[in-house]
Amino acid sequence: KRAREQEAVRVIEDFLSVLPRPVRVETPQTLLEVRIRAGKRIALRYLDREEMLDETLTQDELARLVSRLLEHSLYAWESELCEGFFTLEDGSRVGVCGRYAVRDGQIEALVYIGSLCLRIAREVRGCAEPIRALLGRETGGVLVLSPPGLGKTTLLRDAARWMSAAGLNVAIADERSEIAACRHGVPGFDLGERVDVMDGCHKVEAIARLLRSMAPEALVTDEVGSEEDARALLDAARCGVKLVASAHAGSLEDARQRPAIARMLRGGAFAHAVVLGGRAGHIREILAL
Repeated sequence: KRAREQEAVRVIEDFLSVLPRPVRVETPQTLLEVRIRAGKRIALRYLDREEMLDETLTQDELARLVSRLLEHSLYAWESELCEGFFTLEDGSRVGVCGRYAVRDGQIEALVYIGSLCLRIAREVRGCAEPIRALLGRETGGVLVLSPPGLGKTTLLRDAARWMSAAGLNVAIADERSEIAACRHGVPGFDLGERVDVMDGCHKVEAIARLLRSMAPEALVTDEVGSEEDARALLDAARCGVKLVASAHAGSLEDARQRPAIARMLRGGAFAHAVVLGGRAGHIREILAL
């Protein structure tokens, strides 16, 4: 735990060190998010508060910052940038937006960067303990719901650890390299001894390959919501695999308004919904489906 906390602090310090002017963070251990917008004050979000700094960056400085974070190799991350993000080595996500080049309705490249958002990946051991009873072999799938930034991915990490410790072979479809923070195929987070990760692959393809090759008893994936996701997860559920996944929604009622999620719920992919809200990591309600 201490090593992961130190890693999170190191990532924050490294991120801030590439700014053209020094920025001081009082309690990096509780920092969740850094937002930088061209010409606007830098915003910091902590567990218990938000802070606006006096420092600002020009658009050119912001572009140089992103280039340094990508080791001056934007072309190597072109597909990620077109999706609006890239992932750092520890699993922290940097969201990026600005002016995109579009041809025939398809995004081809990010041309000008206007703002970015660093979301710190943290390991919170024990955060899934309140839902431990739902993570057994016979308890059905679990769908974690919340708006962005409230700890869904952190909860999935700990859920994978609990299931691994309970003796389940767990497969993780980690499309954005955030759940496991793999480097060279090896997870950076301690997810347990019985966990296999398919990293950087589209989750639908990853799920199909994991089912064929790794014989998982449980499968974990993040940010589901498309019709493709629904087909893949329902297929896994019909194979007898326990699903633990997350989706963006403020409530179960909101989730049911999303057609693909409603289809998964009707199809029996999940037996329980866990809704986060109020503050980061807070489980607001646990609902049987």
